[in-house]
Amino acid sequence: RVVTKRSVVVVGAGITGVVAAVFLSKSGHRVTLVEKGEIGGAVSGASLACITAHMIDLDEIELLRWSCQTWKDFAQDSPVDIEYDLCGQIRFIECEEELSAAIRYVDSERECGLDSSIVDSDQLSQIEPNLTGDIVAATFDPDSATVNPFLAIRAFILQARSLGVDIRQHSPVDEVKVQNGRVVGVVSKGEMIRCDCVILASGPWTAELTREFDIDLPILPRKAQCLATVAVPPKTIRRVISSCEASSGVEAGYTQIQQSFSSQVLFNTVLAGGLSESGAQDSISEVDPDFVVDSIAQLLHLFPCLNGVQLLRSWVRYEAVAPDQRFLLGPLEPDGLFIAAGDAGTGFLRAPAVGQLLCDMVSESEPFLRHDLYEPYRFTNQPRSE
Repeated sequence: RVVTKRSVVVVGAGITGVVAAVFLSKSGHRVTLVEKGEIGGAVSGASLACITAHMIDLDEIELLRWSCQTWKDFAQDSPVDIEYDLCGQIRFIECEEELSAAIRYVDSERECGLDSSIVDSDQLSQIEPNLTGDIVAATFDPDSATVNPFLAIRAFILQARSLGVDIRQHSPVDEVKVQNGRVVGVVSKGEMIRCDCVILASGPWTAELTREFDIDLPILPRKAQCLATVAVPPKTIRRVISSCEASSGVEAGYTQIQQSFSSQVLFNTVLAGGLSESGAQDSISEVDPDFVVDSIAQLLHLFPCLNGVQLLRSWVRYEAVAPDQRFLLGPLEPDGLFIAAGDAGTGFLRAPAVGQLLCDMVSESEPFLRHDLYEPYRFTNQPRSE
């Protein structure tokens, strides 16, 4: 099918917007990428950037596997070393009830082609020798990876520039212009940027822009907090360490621990909740004291060998969260307006798939990846945009 070439403005230069700009430009569309602050300066720059299909969402496995492979291919081809590390992931299990649920989940993943498994304490001592805390068992996925978020965004930005993408930092969007029911451009810093399509990929700020069109989408900000230790010996932690999927999802809490290429241990534990009121993303926050206590306690419970290691730094950003932890992705009203937000902190993982889906939608091509799960109007009474 002949693809109609369009001019597209992507609003938001986090990982989702940057990757979308590259995919669109590769397909021949003329792309302008606008960012109100620094490129990758919001939650993307604070991400732990785990690339995995393990215990994320069974309905999304095909899409997630495609996205993981795309990251692997990109890392091999990129002139910038993005510190891609095919380290594998362990999800620890702390009780028999969790173990039963994990066995069922892993069985389902294996039916879908994943290589995940349940490992006992003896196997775990070989895979992650310093994980000596009191746990029942663990899952292990050898195909999980991490990337350096700063280097990955830089690599995509360099590719975007080489493709001719017009990149504008410190350029907040003041208004999306519409004529006769169709997007015709955006106004930024008093300048009209004419275009056929606008993609809102601005994280927790996206809902503010959709309200301009009386579209009230349930995207809320959530604190994404993290801690880092001073450098410890390399390979103290070999894998990404995460909590096992709970039946009540992220509201029951989660943990992620990993060691960076600089040998710092990066970690966080959130025991419950964390959602903030709309507008919280504009505040300057410090990490919560309870978060620090909980995170350190969990780290030392799992890795007693780290007792006494100094804490070096902490940071806070706000991620965009939809009620089901999935992207709101697709066309909105008016014609030419698209959204890609609400990923609940999984933007790096899903970015290639989201970029491909947006490219297919803008090009009016049939998407080859499943996209019905991300229908943007699924939480409203408004009609689905065709």
